[in-house]
Amino acid sequence: MTSICVGCGLCCDGSMYRTVEVDGADRLETLETSGLLLSTRDDVTAFRQPCTVLCAGRCNIYASRPAVCRDYRCLLLRRYEAGDVGYEDALAVIAKATALRDRVRPGLIELLAPESTQALEGLYRLATIKFDAYDEPAAARAEHAELLLDVAALRVILAREFEPRDSKSHQPEPASP
Repeated sequence: MTSICVGCGLCCDGSMYRTVEVDGADRLETLETSGLLLSTRDDVTAFRQPCTVLCAGRCNIYASRPAVCRDYRCLLLRRYEAGDVGYEDALAVIAKATALRDRVRPGLIELLAPESTQALEGLYRLATIKFDAYDEPAAARAEHAELLLDVAALRVILAREFEPRDSKSHQPEPASP
């Protein structure tokens, strides 16, 4: 079975998650040496999204990636592996989601000019704060309606097609509804 994951990267690029908790069984030194930027707070070790070792939808440390990444299966991948969705149909869903992502991220970055790379969830939150701070928030939102519609469409696709729906899947910090 051909992988639908290569080139997708939505689970790693900050579109779906802000942070990913690393399993205690992982060799942290090996992950850090490989280029993964880890941080520990309250005895929880995690890395932020977008992942620093993701390049063009591919993991640069695939063979030595964290256990949580090895075990992760998005809803679309599980449906594909079960034969519920075909290869071409899965690629079409990925293409639609990545095209939206590729419109949304630059639009939010242009609007917000963030000081650092952030997951889309962080950019959504900054945009909400920015719009709420305007004297006329509705007018500001109307001015950026196309971008906001793309944001909403992307979030719907991610929730319907990609977000795992059970407790046996990856446990990163999800994007807010």
